[in-house]
Amino acid sequence: MLALALTVPAALVAQAGQGRAGGAAAPVSAKAAAPVDLTGYWVSIVTEDWIERMAPDSPPSGTGARGGRGIFPGGGGAEPAATRPANADPCRVYAAGGSLRVPGRLNITWADDNTMKLDMDAGKQTRVLHFGATQPPPGERSPQGYSVATWETGRGGGGFGGGRGGGGGARAGGAPAGPAWANLRVVTTNMNGGYLLSSRSTYSESAVLTENFTAHQDFGADYFTVTAVIEDGPTTRITSSTFKKEPNGSKFSPTGCDIVR
Repeated sequence: MLALALTVPAALVAQAGQGRAGGAAAPVSAKAAAPVDLTGYWVSIVTEDWIERMAPDSPPSGTGARGGRGIFPGGGGAEPAATRPANADPCRVYAAGGSLRVPGRLNITWADDNTMKLDMDAGKQTRVLHFGATQPPPGERSPQGYSVATWETGRGGGGFGGGRGGGGGARAGGAPAGPAWANLRVVTTNMNGGYLLSSRSTYSESAVLTENFTAHQDFGADYFTVTAVIEDGPTTRITSSTFKKEPNGSKFSPTGCDIVR
């Protein structure tokens, strides 16, 4: 018994020594550290900016003009020429700055332990979010740009939702409670410009897109809201879009950008 009592501490001391000799513990992956679970299928809830999101190139509100699709009463003739420039490229609405504003569905998955993917059925686009990255790799600009993601948490009164777990540690056995709020912050650069839904509202290749994905629950359903800030030189625009979780991907139906009219 005495030999056993002496052996156990010696083993523990040896393990501790090995840990110190090997340096700091391996960093926890973004997937394992996720304070909220954003994976799964989601559908956009169009409760704000309805006209701009459902009919992005319709005449501006208050003009009294009648669009080519006849969605506005009064007036006559075809849609005003200023509504869509002759050189407008409808597919640019699916670039990073406006993609989550387009009504549709998302499939969010982990590509690996430090890379998250957002597949969009509207426009057949994929956004890739890199955790732990600091600088975009050299290369061409692209519609989706290069996105660097981080988890943000806090124990104060800020934020809403969060704390529902997406790989965080257990709370049994006296473990600390989860954060009071949590969200996913994504900063996207290296874009080649695009539309914020309408070809009348564009952003350049110099724009920086900062998004905060905040999960929340209402009436027993899971949602997340994306608040996006697009800084383009002296111009700053802010949008928000909300998504509701779906039970499966039966309604996820990728469609090309030719659906834009």
